[in-house]
Amino acid sequence: MPIIQRLLLLSFISLTIVSLTAQNRLGADHAEPAVRSYLEGIPLTVNTLYRFSEKETGELVELARVEKINVFELIDCIVRYAKPRRFRVSLQGSYIRDLQSTYNLGGQRVLTILSIETLQFLEAGYRLTGDDRDMDVYISEEREAYIEIGTARYNTRFGFDSVSPLSFSGAYGIMVKKLFITTPLERLELFSPGKGAIYVKAISRPKRWNLDVVTKLK
Repeated sequence: MPIIQRLLLLSFISLTIVSLTAQNRLGADHAEPAVRSYLEGIPLTVNTLYRFSEKETGELVELARVEKINVFELIDCIVRYAKPRRFRVSLQGSYIRDLQSTYNLGGQRVLTILSIETLQFLEAGYRLTGDDRDMDVYISEEREAYIEIGTARYNTRFGFDSVSPLSFSGAYGIMVKKLFITTPLERLELFSPGKGAIYVKAISRPKRWNLDVVTKLK
């Protein structure tokens, strides 16, 4: 096969792969109406913390699978609904861990960033007290984990001060050590469906990742 034809064929294959990958990552903007519709069927109460049951947690993860979004995109959609309506919700870590026998929750990156292994519960949405943040994560013990941009050190409570569409900003409770510096994690941006960028203070370039969507184990 002449070289020009081979280059054209390779280009076509590459574009096809990119197209198929995009179809399998639809993003929070796409999924928001479906998540909103589901939450409208939950008896949430204004100015009250609602704890999702084991069944509801499974239904939310299944919804993420159907909508082809990752866990951060699911949280984004939940906050979009809950925050302006003055709802706050809680996801139990034990329920999420149990689902790992049925679902791939996004691979090691997602599991590590959210500290699923030691997660007690995650709260998100409207701030009911002056101490609440838009997203608070509580884990059973302080821990360290490698997150590719460096080694992250987690307090027993960490999270993000502000969650808005496609953005988790004002990170707290997470320090990142890289070489000879230790610096706070600042924010996570969902810059494209199924993709996220982690920003760390004093490190000029963000770490860009594929944040895999939720899938069912075969």
